[in-house]
Amino acid sequence: MYFWSIVKDCFRKFILKNSFIFQLIHSRKSYKVLIYILLFFFIESCIDPVPPEFDFVEDLIIVDALTSTLPGTTYATVRKTILEFGRYESEFVTGCTVNLINSKTKESISLVETELNYLAPSNFKVDIGSEWEMEVIMPDGKTYVSQSEIVPEVVSISKISENYTKEMRFDEAINKFIPGHEIRINFQEPSDQENYYYYQYRSYEKEIYCDICYNGVLRFGECISQIENPLAKEYYTYTCDQACWQINYSQEIILFDDALTNGKSIENLLVARIPLNSKQDMLAEILQLNITAEAHKYYKTLKDIVDNNGGFNAPLPSALIGNFYNPSDLEDPILGRFTVAAASNQSLFVKRGSITEQNVGYRRPPQSELFGDPLPNPLTYDAPCMENRNRTAIQPPLWNP
Repeated sequence: MYFWSIVKDCFRKFILKNSFIFQLIHSRKSYKVLIYILLFFFIESCIDPVPPEFDFVEDLIIVDALTSTLPGTTYATVRKTILEFGRYESEFVTGCTVNLINSKTKESISLVETELNYLAPSNFKVDIGSEWEMEVIMPDGKTYVSQSEIVPEVVSISKISENYTKEMRFDEAINKFIPGHEIRINFQEPSDQENYYYYQYRSYEKEIYCDICYNGVLRFGECISQIENPLAKEYYTYTCDQACWQINYSQEIILFDDALTNGKSIENLLVARIPLNSKQDMLAEILQLNITAEAHKYYKTLKDIVDNNGGFNAPLPSALIGNFYNPSDLEDPILGRFTVAAASNQSLFVKRGSITEQNVGYRRPPQSELFGDPLPNPLTYDAPCMENRNRTAIQPPLWNP
């Protein structure tokens, strides 16, 4: 799941339909907590801003982090709120020291800063029953730590299937239904424990452009401005210098718990809806994350606000505070959450060449540099496939073109 996209949609619906909700949160610092929560949702609104009736707090830190029993899933993002050109925004915080710490053995895993994320080594995973916490040291030395969580048991997916539908879901941004693929799974729910599930997907498509330069050209890994060159094109596209895959993540929250199904066989459970962003073939990987009850409550809060399930007069869901704190100053506000999970994954390859509906996503037409163009040397035609959370040169397992 990409957390920040969900938060944007979460606040958009909240501020339009629930701006009346200014109720107290049950704590001794209720009025302060409420202000911070409202500010959190305001900063990334993707609609015309509604004039706020409260002061905007800059430099509020928001952390989203997860680790699981599956290699390649451990990440953290650190952002802070800013007021830029009259708009409420957030920006990625560079230069942090992010450590994943085993609460029992004190083993420490350092996360490396990449493009907009802090990532653990690609082969790192946590073990069932181990207990972990996260430490985030800001560039100014201020330290935030999370409460620790114990990794639950893995519950394995037994079957995965997909179904293409022309009206997968209604998109309020464009006011119409969009096509896409619904992914469903089967699994056996254990009877000897309470389980709380959070579903994410990662979809892989062949990357076409590894870089696009707007009002500029790519030279030695950077886009060099050509805005003073009247003969330069508006943009130039650069193909990948090797096989490369774009990675897309979940854009909605899908949860499940075993309150009514403990010990039963679960069949055809809808766990993902993947929009038809392009007509390229796709590998869809489903992650079934068995999380703690506290984590489930947190994500349920987000989902309740997004879906507005409570109705017009419903109270604000449980406080969206998370489990980070500043040990040196307990009144220093920080939002977001560190979550541990036991992960099971299944993948399937989806051929999309025969689909006739218009895809949802937009990709700029190719526009390469050409011999004879009035551009600085050397002419450049491709760009490297840079490894990060959204792109990889490693062919995903089960890729079957």
